[in-house]
Amino acid sequence: MRVKVLSRAEVESGEAEGCDAVISIRGSTSRNEPQLVAALAQATRGESARQLRLLFDDVGLPTYRHLLGPTMTQISDAVAFGRSVISGHNLFDGPIADPLIAVHCEQGRSRSAAVALTLLADYHGAGNERDAVNVLLRIDSLDRMYPNPLAISLADACLFRYGRLESVLAELSPRFFQWRAVWQEIALDPEGTWERAERMVRRKKRDAGAA
Repeated sequence: MRVKVLSRAEVESGEAEGCDAVISIRGSTSRNEPQLVAALAQATRGESARQLRLLFDDVGLPTYRHLLGPTMTQISDAVAFGRSVISGHNLFDGPIADPLIAVHCEQGRSRSAAVALTLLADYHGAGNERDAVNVLLRIDSLDRMYPNPLAISLADACLFRYGRLESVLAELSPRFFQWRAVWQEIALDPEGTWERAERMVRRKKRDAGAA
C-alpha cells in the first residue's frame, strides 16, 4: 500500500485522480464545497466505498474553544478504511495490487500527514514504526509535513504501539517535534493562549489600519 498526501487545492486541481481511494479530512464545521465534492467524485469514479470523509480541526487537544480535534473513532475508521481498500472486499473491482490511497486536508501538512502515517504504520505492522515514518518522510518532497500530534497519539493507542510511533516520529521529524511542543504548551493554559492570540490579532489589525 502507498499513500499520497495532498492539500484541498491539489485535490481540486485533479491530483487525486489515479488514486484507488481518498480520505477527505475537513474542518468540524461543514460547509458547501462543490468544487471539492466534484473533484472527489471524479477521483473515486463515484464509488462511495473508495472515499472516507473525516471532520475534525487541526488542533492538538480534544477541544479548543469551538474547534474539535480528532477522536479515537475517527482514527479507527481510517484504519478500517485502509484495510478495506487493501482487501478490496467493498470495491466493485475487488482487490487492488499495491493500492494508492490519497489523504487530504486543507493544507496537506498536519491532519492528512497524521492519518497517512497511521495507514502506513498499520500496513507495515507492529515493530516497524521506523519504516512507516521513513516512508512518510520520503514522500514529503516539499518538506512541509508536521503530523497532528493528537492524531498520532491516538494512532499509537489504536494500533497498540504504546508510544513507539510518536517516539520515532519525534526523533526523525524536527517539524513534528516542534508542533507537538506547541500543543504541549497550549495544553497548560488553553483559554489563556486563545485570549493572547485574539489580542495579538486585534493589535495587528489596529496597526495595519493606522499604517
